[in-house]
Amino acid sequence: MDRDWSRLGAKLAQARKTMGLKQPELAQRISVGRATIQNIEAGKPFKNITPAIRAYADAVGWTHDSVARVLAGGEPESAHPSTETDRGMSDLPPDVAMELRNGRTLGSTVVHLGPRDTDARMVVLLKGGVDMTPEDVEEALQEWRKRRRHLQETTPETGTPADE
Repeated sequence: MDRDWSRLGAKLAQARKTMGLKQPELAQRISVGRATIQNIEAGKPFKNITPAIRAYADAVGWTHDSVARVLAGGEPESAHPSTETDRGMSDLPPDVAMELRNGRTLGSTVVHLGPRDTDARMVVLLKGGVDMTPEDVEEALQEWRKRRRHLQETTPETGTPADE
């Protein structure tokens, strides 16, 4: 069976660019070197589908079987098909929308940036990995509580913490 590695590289690069990610950002996100991203996008043939290629596909929101599908001449499939709940995320940058869909939400807060409810506000979410241990979650929540308190103490008039 012929595999079209060039086509795969082009499709992955296109998906990365659509998300607004640069090669170094993606490389860091999936814990590989930039050269690995460059080789994949250049269509360098591999003997098998590598873990780096799978991680790349996952990072751009493809289903597990999309890599094989693209190598065989088909189209990738989104691991997160659009639903009614995605409508509110349509105006978000793709990388932010992906982060909101991935993992589990551990905490959130809304900081009003003006005196009225209709003024601008900042929404902050704490997201965690799906495979976090209870200890990891507790550690993240402790750090979140410290930082959330600081955010909530910010005054709308000056944007500085209330005690400064």
